[in-house]
Amino acid sequence: MHSIIVAGVLLAGLPVLLHLIMKQEPKRLPFPAFRFLKVKQKTNQRKMRLRHFLLLLLRVVLIALFAATLYQPVVESQSFLNVLGDQPVTAVFVVDTSPSMGYAANDKTRLDEARTRALELLDDLPAGSRVAVLDTVDPVGTWEQSVSDARRKLEAFKEPRGGGPPVTAALGAAYRLLQAAEKDADAADPSPKLVAIFSDRTANSWNPERGDDLKKARDGVTKPPVSHLYVDVGVDQPADVAIADVAIRPQVVPQNLPVTVDVTVAATGPDVPEAVVKCRLDGATTPPEKRNVRLPAGTPQPAQFTFRDLKPGLHQLEVTLETPDRLLFNNTRFATFRVGEARKILTIADDPDDAIYWQLAHQTKGEFACDVKKPDDVGDLGPYEAVVLLSVSDPSRGIAGGPSLWARLADYTARGGKVIVIPGGPEQVTPAAYDPANAEPGAVLLGKLVKVVETEKLFAPLADPKAPKPPTHRFQVGVPWAIDDAALRHPFLAPFRDWQLRGNVDFLKKKRLAWKFWEVEAPSTSVIVYYDADEPADRRPALLEKSIKGGGKVLLLTTRMDTPWEDKPERKWHDYWETSENSWYVVFPNLLVRYLCGSAADANFNHLTGQAVGVPVPKGGGKARKLILEGPGVTGRDGTVDLADKQAEFKLPPTRTLTAGNFVLRTEDKSWREGFSLNAPGDESNLSKVPAEAIADVCGPKSIIPAEKNLKLRDVIEASTDHPIDLTPWLLIGVLLLFTFEGVFANRFYRARPTPG
Repeated sequence: MHSIIVAGVLLAGLPVLLHLIMKQEPKRLPFPAFRFLKVKQKTNQRKMRLRHFLLLLLRVVLIALFAATLYQPVVESQSFLNVLGDQPVTAVFVVDTSPSMGYAANDKTRLDEARTRALELLDDLPAGSRVAVLDTVDPVGTWEQSVSDARRKLEAFKEPRGGGPPVTAALGAAYRLLQAAEKDADAADPSPKLVAIFSDRTANSWNPERGDDLKKARDGVTKPPVSHLYVDVGVDQPADVAIADVAIRPQVVPQNLPVTVDVTVAATGPDVPEAVVKCRLDGATTPPEKRNVRLPAGTPQPAQFTFRDLKPGLHQLEVTLETPDRLLFNNTRFATFRVGEARKILTIADDPDDAIYWQLAHQTKGEFACDVKKPDDVGDLGPYEAVVLLSVSDPSRGIAGGPSLWARLADYTARGGKVIVIPGGPEQVTPAAYDPANAEPGAVLLGKLVKVVETEKLFAPLADPKAPKPPTHRFQVGVPWAIDDAALRHPFLAPFRDWQLRGNVDFLKKKRLAWKFWEVEAPSTSVIVYYDADEPADRRPALLEKSIKGGGKVLLLTTRMDTPWEDKPERKWHDYWETSENSWYVVFPNLLVRYLCGSAADANFNHLTGQAVGVPVPKGGGKARKLILEGPGVTGRDGTVDLADKQAEFKLPPTRTLTAGNFVLRTEDKSWREGFSLNAPGDESNLSKVPAEAIADVCGPKSIIPAEKNLKLRDVIEASTDHPIDLTPWLLIGVLLLFTFEGVFANRFYRARPTPG
């Protein structure tokens, strides 16, 4: 860079050298009137001297300007904005109204501080300025009618409102407003543009992944570029204790099981010797349960509450910190759950003893109540959500002089019923009874049972069959499921995706093996999962499914699931029932039934503020209905819900879910009630600050200003503008113009003139 400057200086001296070389001497004219010529000579010398000087100056300026162009100079745009004066400004104010803005310091919340600073800057706007006010709850705003309207909107920000998107969403909306304003503005007199952000700069308030998109939107505002102001109203060393999470899993709990509430408590700042956590159920007047929790800074700690013998129905609880601190929103969290009777399934088995483990698996989980009956004892199938055919020898025979099991199951599935078929071994079942070719129309058969595959015969035998089998041989004579990416896309295997991430699930830690299974011919049946083999073509179905017109569904498991009698090795087809590890024998039967019937674990009564909430409602019965909504912040007409006859769900938009708390939706006579809870996002309790570089990348290196700094509009524009103006194009134009002028001037100056006389 310095060499360019030196070269420019040297080049600037070139015209001087040329001037000395090309300097013209005055012509001597032999006139008689010598005195007159003397006067003429002096006049001519003065003119020549002036012309030489002007030409020299022009050439020096030309060379210097050319050298400056090579330097590619830029100038900060605030130099041009110093003349702002009383010129109106087009300004967008973005106010962070997220829950973390409720942090109190110096007797003011961060939102109070943000509102005060925003009003100060608003008062400094020149008359005629155009203003828009956005916040994180409503990031898509419009231009206010006047500065007074903008003031009223800012003054309305008195309490944080939970759950909105980060500041970056509102910033993108601000750029879109400015782009729209550009189209309406007078091109000859564009007003300065300002985006002012008022936030605590917490990590949750800024999405760094939006940086490139925001810069693109920013650069789309061109005349003039946007000035930025980011007023940081946060505190540098916050101290806070928070109820970070309250979890009840599942949220529909069977009546016979206890309800476990898992609470996570976290501290920001110094260690907290002890925090007292209270849990109050259903607004009971009895004293709440308490837990003492020691909180090392930065390390969340658990607390657990257990409730037993709760009545069926809706229940709501409130978990609070006994001692409030500077940030109130995270001192309380709410939760809703339901205690319900276990859903009924029916297991049909020739021998009820074959269903002992199968029944125990469902009783252990508690979500489903499993009745076990012999084929001749089966009555109405309607009350059952699923029917399991377990080791039934001949489902094709008539029962008590009536239709066969196949026929009854066909009618059941045609009405939306769900069926699981699990054949027994060849000594238990009649394969012909499971052959679709022999079945009556409509039978829920998925394929023909061809033969029993014994995996030990698929591998090379041991050198010494009498020798003890090495541990590795167990895998050699058994096959696990082939759970690849294609298999994981099936809804039945959806839980496996989460298990793979955790890596601590029994079925994945120690792959469960099957060493006997039925080979099934089922060309028209879809396969959920195969048994593994080296070649995909050699893989055989482990679990098949078929959808039935009318909403029913049938599963076929190709290995047996009756009780693993230890004294009958021929009945041990797999190690699914082993309990030495985690209880896969409990998980697997529930996975099958949950896939067919849907899981109560999928029910969700707990949502985040700022999210849309849907509440299932009872059918209308041919008439419109009126429901009552109760909860914090629900007043007046908001508490009345009018439903159409066929409306199956009441939906609350995000604008009506901004207040945390427990809510109930009920009929006027209280014969039906449903509920839900709203909580602010847990990451709002993360008070660590987003790196300044992330904000500066979009808003400019000088845009972040501490809240305590005095804000004046002129200072803001001068300090925050970071869009330099490139002077190179203008200098090139100047070089071309001067070069043209120098040529014309030199030609006229050096043009040969006729000699007088």
